[in-house]
Amino acid sequence: MVISLIASGVGAFHLTAGAAIASALLKRSPRQHDQLPFISIVVPARNEAENLPRLFRSLARLSYEPAKVELIIVNDDSTDNTKKLALELGNQLPFEVRVIDAVHGPDEVLPPTKTLPLAQGIDVANGEFVLMTDGDCELHENWACDIVRHFEAGIGLVCGITLPDYESSSERVTRFEAVDWSLLLGVCAGMCRLGSPLALIGNNYAVRRQCYADIGTFRSIAHNRIDDIALFRAVADSSNWGIAFAVTSGACVRTLPVGGTEAIVKQRYRWMEGFDAVSMTGKMLFGFGMLTHLLWPLTFLLGMPFGLAVAGAILLGDWMVITACLTRLKKFGLFGYVLAYPAYACGYGWGLLVSLFRRPAITWKDRRLA
Repeated sequence: MVISLIASGVGAFHLTAGAAIASALLKRSPRQHDQLPFISIVVPARNEAENLPRLFRSLARLSYEPAKVELIIVNDDSTDNTKKLALELGNQLPFEVRVIDAVHGPDEVLPPTKTLPLAQGIDVANGEFVLMTDGDCELHENWACDIVRHFEAGIGLVCGITLPDYESSSERVTRFEAVDWSLLLGVCAGMCRLGSPLALIGNNYAVRRQCYADIGTFRSIAHNRIDDIALFRAVADSSNWGIAFAVTSGACVRTLPVGGTEAIVKQRYRWMEGFDAVSMTGKMLFGFGMLTHLLWPLTFLLGMPFGLAVAGAILLGDWMVITACLTRLKKFGLFGYVLAYPAYACGYGWGLLVSLFRRPAITWKDRRLA
């Protein structure tokens, strides 16, 4: 009886939360500004020579007025020809491009992670808004416009959604990876719109320069090991600035897939390095979500039709969030993978749980983080 009551409560909560988040995701986005502001795009780049042509091709297609754009590539001690290639490709773009070197030294308080080149790029940026992405990403032509139009009055940070480039991948697992990202980031976007900011993806967000200065920049943030969530948390905790999520097809960035399921587990484990900076609501919600994704098959042990009803409520909660997110992003080709996603999530979830106990070393761009 007690187990049945708990299972009923879990299913009801998952379904209710999914419905609320999906409804928030489907809200209309703000309209475009009458006058486009000057913006800076900052890209930290470490050994990205192989990926930069893809990024620069997408930058060349941006619909934003070229006279109001500057691009700052921060070469972070690359051992390949990242800097040389960035300079060559930059000459082909219709807006100003600067390539600077990250400075590592005793006078810099930031750790030798992505935080350092990102902060030094923002230091020299002139834009009213600073948009950030990575060297292995591909941008939609409306990316800058869609991000900027979400900077309504009082908004200090705008986050976008990123998906692995499943359309260019022959790996079927990449489709499930993209569905997984749509759920994770869909929850983050929906909860933000419901007034409870949780987290963001670090290769697709932007900050208002005034907001960045008000919170003291990266050098004053307590949790600066994982730069993205640290800045997000600082803005969320501020009393003067809000956070918005741009859930549009234009604001959606494509990134290179990480590979198979084992690589995905390692990536998720690295993401959890910034978990301390997540709010208590976020910790509870992500913890609840992880448990339900790991244990939902056990609901069938409760017997039929009760077990089926509980499992259905849990899965329906997920499906509502995923389909709402994919609908807003116009990624209809992934709908066929949504039905099989729960089995995939359960499998890789157990792999992530094993990693949490094993505590493997964390690396980023050949640098050990832990």
